[in-house]
Amino acid sequence: MYIAVKNMTDLKMPQPCHGKSLARLARECFTSHQALIVDFDGVGAISQGFLQELFLPLVAEYGADFLRSELQVINVSPDIDKAMKAAFNANALNHFLGQRENQLNQASDAEIYDLNLAWLIKARELARENGMLAELMMGIGDEALRLAISQLSINDIQQLAQAGWLCFAPRFTANFLQDLLTRPHDVVDVLLGLSGPH
Repeated sequence: MYIAVKNMTDLKMPQPCHGKSLARLARECFTSHQALIVDFDGVGAISQGFLQELFLPLVAEYGADFLRSELQVINVSPDIDKAMKAAFNANALNHFLGQRENQLNQASDAEIYDLNLAWLIKARELARENGMLAELMMGIGDEALRLAISQLSINDIQQLAQAGWLCFAPRFTANFLQDLLTRPHDVVDVLLGLSGPH
C-alpha cells in the first residue's frame, strides 16, 4: 500500500490527528499482510505529535524489526529526518510505553485484551469472507451482528478489546459440561453440543 502524507490534509504541517489516522491505516495494512510505503514528498515540516502518534504506537505493537521490513518511509526532508530522530529518542519511547502500559492496566487485564483482540480479528475476517463459517466457528448466528462485525476497523477492534471483560460468551451449557464429565465423547458429539441451540 502507498500513502502520500500531503494528501491527508490541506494543512502545511500535518498534526497528531493525521498521524493517528495514518497509524490506523498502517494497522489495517499490516493485518492484511501488506507492506506500506509512506511518502513525505512535498511535506516540508511535520509536528512532533504527528510522528509520535504515527510511529510510537506501531513500534510498541509490532516491534522495530517488523516495521523495518514492512514499512518504508520515502522522500524525507532534512527537517523531517531531524524531527524523526528526536521523536525516536529513548526518553520519548520509554514515556510512551509507560503510558500505554498504564492505560492497558487500568482498562483491562492484558490476557483479556489479547483474547478479545484475537477473537474480534478472526470474527471480522470470517464475517467478511464466509457468514456460514462465522456462525459455525465463532458462534455469530445473528446476521445483523455479523454485518456489524465485518465493518469494524482495527481501531474499533482495539477499543472493544480494552473493554475489561470478554467480548464473547461460552457456547455450552452447564448440562453439556456435566454430561461431558460423566462419560467420554467423540469429537462429533462435542461439535454438535457446541453448535446446537442452548
